[in-house]
Amino acid sequence: MTQETAQPPLLEISNLTLRYRSKAGQATILQDISTTLSKGEILGIIGESGAGKSTLGNAVIGLLGPQFELTSGSITFNGTALNGMTSHEWQSIRGRRIAAIFQDHTASLDPLMSIGAQLEETIRAADERLSRRQLRESAMTLLRNVGIPEPRQRFHDYPHQFSGGQRQRIVIAIAMAGKPDIIIADEPTSALDATVQKQILLLLRKLVDETDVSIMLVTHDMGVIAEIADKVLVMRHGRVVEQNAASAILDAPQDDYTCKLLSAVPLLRVSGLAENREPGFVDREAMSARFVKPGEADILIARDISKTFHTGGLPWPFANGASHQALNDISVKLRRGSVSGIVGESGSGKTTIGRIIAGLETASSGKITIGGMDFDASQPGRKTGLLGRVQMIFQDPAMSLNPRKTIGDTLEEAIQFSAGSGPHGAWPTLDQTLDRIGIAHSFLSRYPHQLSGGQKQRVCIARALLARPEIIVADEPTSALDVSVQAEIVSLLKESVVERGISMLFISHDLALVQQICSSVYIFRNGRVEDAGPTDVVFSQSANAYTRSLIEARSMRFMH
Repeated sequence: MTQETAQPPLLEISNLTLRYRSKAGQATILQDISTTLSKGEILGIIGESGAGKSTLGNAVIGLLGPQFELTSGSITFNGTALNGMTSHEWQSIRGRRIAAIFQDHTASLDPLMSIGAQLEETIRAADERLSRRQLRESAMTLLRNVGIPEPRQRFHDYPHQFSGGQRQRIVIAIAMAGKPDIIIADEPTSALDATVQKQILLLLRKLVDETDVSIMLVTHDMGVIAEIADKVLVMRHGRVVEQNAASAILDAPQDDYTCKLLSAVPLLRVSGLAENREPGFVDREAMSARFVKPGEADILIARDISKTFHTGGLPWPFANGASHQALNDISVKLRRGSVSGIVGESGSGKTTIGRIIAGLETASSGKITIGGMDFDASQPGRKTGLLGRVQMIFQDPAMSLNPRKTIGDTLEEAIQFSAGSGPHGAWPTLDQTLDRIGIAHSFLSRYPHQLSGGQKQRVCIARALLARPEIIVADEPTSALDVSVQAEIVSLLKESVVERGISMLFISHDLALVQQICSSVYIFRNGRVEDAGPTDVVFSQSANAYTRSLIEARSMRFMH
């Protein structure tokens, strides 16, 4: 674009400073933030938790609470100052000129309204002159544009009847219903699997190219930035540390913090990915021979595990008498002292098999052998004795810690109810575990809400280790964490397993993380094992079409 034809930015943020007031005092949340967003541009805002990314997005769409105070600066949209607008004035802007897409697509949709009714409601709010037929056709067009198959048949379906990726597409359709100029997309793909994430990002790019809408994309994922951002704003502690074109940020970052964020992203090694093998053929015996070490024994053997969920006991509108087979004759092995990964998309059965092995869920059928002892997987864990021998680390550390108990009480409880069945030899004490996991002793008197996400996950790891298990099942233990904290937690898990001789199942949808920590991997799909073998072999030589689709869904910038 030449200087003569250059247009003023659609959105301009100038020297924005925000202060947050609470009973404990005041704190500056944003400090001298300046940036612009042009028509048809995607501005990526990246940084770790607490950087102020979401606060900046909420300031643009007018969703800051009364405890926030704008001390200086301005936000201008299409020549109009947004700061200082009344609630009535915001009604003509929010949802119409500026829309939002949030991280939790489940919370963004009304579970008691069909998706068609929700779309029509949003379209009607933007244009009350439309007839019933026009509303219906507009809603159908939106569903078609965001890639919902058979929109006419799905129009009366409820949110729970769609997959996670489809629900996020519907949220995007609702955001587009008012024909906005700007969309604030706050972590729109962080809860999605790699393949679904790729689809959503391509959809956002397509909408920008076709409608000239502008997007402010808030994320902590450099892969998302690499995929679709035109310009990048790097934030830390409420300040801008670097701002430039996406290609410049990714190829030649100037700030040390940006370099740190980029270096923390795990790389997926796929240099030897099979090109000319017969489709679907995998020599699994050869793969196993390369992986198995002489003398190693299986600490875990799960055989022919099946699980069917029934909806008959659920309230309307969720109950329809249907059943869903989450696992279909799954068999998994884990070598003593090793780490095996389980990879797959949402709904593939990853978490279900982990919960069954940990004794937190019963199977419909199947057997589990741990350390030579057989267990009936269809019986509750408390009856079979699985509880204690296997410990689980969950995805959301905040939800897995009792908010009414101090960290010290939580860890002491783990010691008190320890199965004591872990590897023989001296077991580290509480103090030694705290030191090794990196938890300050002063944290023992604190409650979970007083710790960061990374600190809470460290507590969960310490709790699992103090229970002296033979096996740890780690279910997406890093997906809720920033990339730098993620790297620390993965390293910590791997070291803890090696030092204490524990075996671990590492469940994830991030192939690079699995490759970093796991010696073998199972690829799950629709409740079945689609592919399996030594991790590096599966990721570099597998000819399985589904495995390759998972690999190709990851940003090429973070492969080598």
